[in-house]
Amino acid sequence: VQNYMAYTQSMIYYKSGGNGKASSLAVALLTTVLFFIGPEISTYLPRCMAGTLLLHCGIDLFLEGIYDSYGKYDYLEYTGIWAIASVMTFAGMEAALLAGAISALLTYAIQSAAYPKPIRGSMT
Repeated sequence: VQNYMAYTQSMIYYKSGGNGKASSLAVALLTTVLFFIGPEISTYLPRCMAGTLLLHCGIDLFLEGIYDSYGKYDYLEYTGIWAIASVMTFAGMEAALLAGAISALLTYAIQSAAYPKPIRGSMT
């Protein structure tokens, strides 16, 4: 629940156009306070409420990572995003980290191979 509270504060701050030192420090302070008192707060939350918060967080992260990123990346990069999400769903976080590293390396290698001579010239 603590992670959800910190994530929610950060997203609300970002989406509302927050900027400036005072507001950033206020969010950091509130996040720090919730980090320490979060376990005590979570004992008073009904389990169905905690489950609903986690479901909301999962849906929001999915929409942010998969749906909102459509069209911002080329086909190869977007396929890597789907591959990482699929591996995380079916095999867990550790396997997804490995899939992400492999996807990043393959994407870099394939995109770099498209330009066999990246240096156009030299200055003397």
